[in-house]
Amino acid sequence: MKRKKASAAAAEFDADEPSQAPLPLEAFSGDVCAALTARYGRSTAPQHRHLLASAAAIRSILVDDGLPVTPASYLSPAVSALQAAGPADPAAASALASLLAILLPHIPSSSSSLPPASASESATALAALLSSPDASQLPTGTVRSVVKSLGYLALHVDAAADWDAVAAPLGALLAASVDQRAKVRRCAQESAEKLFAYLKHCGCGKKASNAAIGMFEKHILSAKSHVNLNSDASEGKEVEAANMIGAMAVLVPFLSKKAMEMVFSEIYELLSPCFSPLTRHVLKLMETLLDHLKAENVESELANLIPLLLAYLHYDEKKPDDTIVAALQLMRNCLVKLVGRPTLWMEALPSAFEAVSGYLILDRKCSEDIARLLQDCINSHIDRNIILTGSQLCDHDYESLNDGAAVKSICLSINNMLCASASPPDSILTIVLVLFLKLGEHSYVFMKHIILTLSQIAIKIGKGSQRNNVEECIGAAVISVGPDKILSLIPIAFDVDRLTCSNTWLLPILDKYIYGASLQQFLECIVPLAESVQKASSRVKIARKCEDLQSLTDQLWNLLPAFCHFPVDVCQNFGSLSKLLLEMLKCDRYLYKPAVKALQVQLSFKDIYISFLMFYELIFSCCWNYNAAHAFSQTTCFIFSQQLVDGTRRLSSSDKYGDMSVELSALFSSKIINFSCSNLEGCSKKDARKNMKVLASHSVDLLCTITEYFLDSSPEKRVHLKEALRCLAQLSGSTSISNLFLSLVKRLGLEDTHLEQENLECQANEVDKKDEGSTDVAEEKNKKRSLLMELISTFAETADEDLLDLLFGFVKSSLLNNKPCESKALFALSIILKEHNVYSLARLDEIMMLLHGIKTHLDNGVLEGQLLCYQYLLVHMIKVNEENTSKKAFLILNELIVALKSKKESRRLAYDVLLAISNSLRSSESNSEDSDIQRLFTMVMGYLSSPSPHIVSGAIAALSLLIYNDADFCMEVPNLIPSVLVFLQHKAIEVTKASLGFVKVLVTSLQSEKLLNLQADIMSGILKWSSVTKHHFKGKVVLILEILIRKCGFDAVNLITPEKYKAFVRSVEEGRKGNNNPAPADRAESDAQPTQHTAKRRKRFDSNVETRQEERPTQAPFFIKGAGRARPPGAKFQQTKASGRRGDRTNFKSKSEARPGNSQSTKGDKSQGYKKRTRSDKFDKTQNHGGKASARTSRFKKPRTAAAT
Repeated sequence: MKRKKASAAAAEFDADEPSQAPLPLEAFSGDVCAALTARYGRSTAPQHRHLLASAAAIRSILVDDGLPVTPASYLSPAVSALQAAGPADPAAASALASLLAILLPHIPSSSSSLPPASASESATALAALLSSPDASQLPTGTVRSVVKSLGYLALHVDAAADWDAVAAPLGALLAASVDQRAKVRRCAQESAEKLFAYLKHCGCGKKASNAAIGMFEKHILSAKSHVNLNSDASEGKEVEAANMIGAMAVLVPFLSKKAMEMVFSEIYELLSPCFSPLTRHVLKLMETLLDHLKAENVESELANLIPLLLAYLHYDEKKPDDTIVAALQLMRNCLVKLVGRPTLWMEALPSAFEAVSGYLILDRKCSEDIARLLQDCINSHIDRNIILTGSQLCDHDYESLNDGAAVKSICLSINNMLCASASPPDSILTIVLVLFLKLGEHSYVFMKHIILTLSQIAIKIGKGSQRNNVEECIGAAVISVGPDKILSLIPIAFDVDRLTCSNTWLLPILDKYIYGASLQQFLECIVPLAESVQKASSRVKIARKCEDLQSLTDQLWNLLPAFCHFPVDVCQNFGSLSKLLLEMLKCDRYLYKPAVKALQVQLSFKDIYISFLMFYELIFSCCWNYNAAHAFSQTTCFIFSQQLVDGTRRLSSSDKYGDMSVELSALFSSKIINFSCSNLEGCSKKDARKNMKVLASHSVDLLCTITEYFLDSSPEKRVHLKEALRCLAQLSGSTSISNLFLSLVKRLGLEDTHLEQENLECQANEVDKKDEGSTDVAEEKNKKRSLLMELISTFAETADEDLLDLLFGFVKSSLLNNKPCESKALFALSIILKEHNVYSLARLDEIMMLLHGIKTHLDNGVLEGQLLCYQYLLVHMIKVNEENTSKKAFLILNELIVALKSKKESRRLAYDVLLAISNSLRSSESNSEDSDIQRLFTMVMGYLSSPSPHIVSGAIAALSLLIYNDADFCMEVPNLIPSVLVFLQHKAIEVTKASLGFVKVLVTSLQSEKLLNLQADIMSGILKWSSVTKHHFKGKVVLILEILIRKCGFDAVNLITPEKYKAFVRSVEEGRKGNNNPAPADRAESDAQPTQHTAKRRKRFDSNVETRQEERPTQAPFFIKGAGRARPPGAKFQQTKASGRRGDRTNFKSKSEARPGNSQSTKGDKSQGYKKRTRSDKFDKTQNHGGKASARTSRFKKPRTAAAT
């Protein structure tokens, strides 16, 4: 009875072991008992009481013997007491074992603190305890603690000097490694792993390996004798063998080579075709052994292992999925090890595909892992260069080869999988896709039947993800074998009598996946088919049928750009293609779009051909004269390297079509391992020269012809034609473009452009006498001049200096003499300035005088063109940072700041330009990126010293935009923030408004950590305006405070708030938490607001400085209770009406991105100036129509939900 109670107490102890966290001995001068009492003294748990009692008893013994109460002193008494207690007193044994496990980590590792002899004595005692017959009666927790302590002590034994001292602990740990109790087994294996690593380091690795082999041999014979018996009869022995195999898997890295070979030769025989409790452990152990063994040491065993693995891979629903994946992975690794025996994979891989087909067809959970492993096998072993040793072999010869027969068998298995399921799983389709790309053009020999099967599936299956996967497989076949062979298997034929076309579902696939095709294929097959369908559509009288045929015609013509993706016969068929392109461009229907796109795609490969030639010439020059390569100037080398890098981004020496492979990989949703396609190989130097010669020979004629079409085309057509002209201009050369442009000027009658300025004054008095005909002539002339401006913007990108002089002279004369063409002339000039910075700076004075003399008036197009020119000039000047350009840079910046203070449209354009300048300086490839953008900040800050409040407020508005775009950078600009905060004391209203807007943008954009250092200066500047209700000052202060409180916390803000304003700050905090009742001060302010404003006051507010620059839209969720998720700064907000709050809106939002503003409306809230419709269907405009808004900010309003709106 007592024994049962003791066992129950021990079980309770084991269920709740004391914490193993390190004891804070330093706080108790190393007194273990005191530290344990401080941790567990208040606990009423029995295990804690036993622990404290055991520690106190040992401490009293140590004190009586005059020994220190340190952890090392506790070791020997605790081990002796544990050995004495044994299984007879489980509760005491558990307490002492836990005490040892807690104390040992606190004993220093030095030999002086724990001598090897003392460690050996204690370890031997614990090993004897574990080896005793009664040890099995001890609780699991006790045994685990003893094993942990034994593993720690064994590491302090001098194994090199006394192997016998470590033999007993090692044997005990190995025996515990196969214990049936999982916790004990896991702890023992961890300790044994550390001990084996220590022994190997000490030079005792061979002896340790022998000990492990002894344990292995003890259990392996029993496991072999029961492996084929009934599982119920041998269950106990198999579990014991499984534990042994698991322990061996942990020790494999520390075994000797001979030991590993011995284990491998014995263990693989335990693998059977059926699943058993040993299967999972055997596979894991063999995988670990294979990682540490060389193939030549176990070659015969590997050859014998592969058939066993193939036998296990056959489908059986009782086999766990993870064992199937492990077996297939082991087989893959075996084939990798035996790469020198190619005949082995030819036998094994087809059998593996056949064996796992059941798992793939049924789409088991392991199917994705199986597909991934099969992809690895395909990429590792199937080599098209070995399989197909000669291009002269016929199909029959291919299949007669051993490797060809293996590939044929694999493809047959895959085809059977596809036929076995109406909707093939993604895992099978992924394997098909990879195999197509691996075999390349030769997949037509082996995978012809798979293509036909996929086509049948594509016809039957509906739209959806499965359909997309099937189409991707067919697309991979198109890339691999080419469209000609695909069309030979799946022909697209038009029946003239029935007016039907077969296999039209294939057209979108061809359009997407044709790469490396032949232009001749398109000219001989697709063009006649398209013309036949087009003729038939013209004869059909039924409208619906006619539309279908026209749609089919367009699909066929739209294949042209696809056939121009890396064509293989440019030099042979580009002449015929150019004639077809010109015919398509003449067409009034939409055929010019595929023609232009095809020309653009074809000419885009010009860079690739040039890169080939540059690369070959570079290698040749370096090999011919190494010293001459070093004689290049630094500038020349830099320019040449830059051209080489830019031109060969898609054509590097190591991976000539690397970028193209990435582009093709993006076409497939499946993650393809080692994407490759033999059909897309780089061209040689000879091919590159031929292609360049052919493209150049036709480029000038195409350029002239397309330019003629451009002049007579509609605006919609011109948009597409300009892309083709831009590509042709890069290839034709500046001389050809110059001759073409001069001929156009002469033919259009614009050669007298330079004389018009001289005749302008004498003709001024005769303008009123002109008849209507002469006016029409002038308008027609302006249209022609506008068309030439569009051509200039297209040709300017690749122009040399001579051509630039010609183009610039024409643009200049147009700006001086022809007001109707100013906007397009400015746009053409902006392209010149954008693409040619050196030319722009060389003519800087002339360009500045030209731009300064333009009067924008009310023409937004002219203003936009002028600001664009200013933008590119300013970026160039800031980057060069020369003293002679600094004054002109300030002139441009002055124009931008003045525009910020102008009408609404001018203000928007100025903000866009300023933002673009900032982005250009940040994205610059120059190493002085920070200095460039910092120089812009410094230039804008220079206008803060202006005596004009108008200019100062504009400069602050510009700084607000710049810091919103990069808030962190503003901390690096010296004196930026203090220089603006000081203007919060300014007397001018517009300056104060702009300063408050700057602060709002600052607190919105900066992180809370950086705001903590600025909040004192911000609070001292804004709080003085908290009592001013005019101009929305109080509302702005409230909004800034809400953001500060949200980011920094109320306590931090309240700490730096003067006593005078603490009540106001607290009221803001209460309102931020969701108080819907306005504060008394706010209610009084609201009552004091007038409901109507005069036109004069509205006009004054409408021109206010802080419009579009102080704040971005208020994020209501920051301070409205129940408002939902906060919107990011770039979220789309409802914009305030133009007639309301224009004096208080500072929205930076452009066409492309949101910018800071001061509108407090959100997507669900109407702005304060929002017009409300009354029951009489009239709009109430009494709220803030162009003047001051109501003092009730949006934080006191109930947010409107989407349902309410």
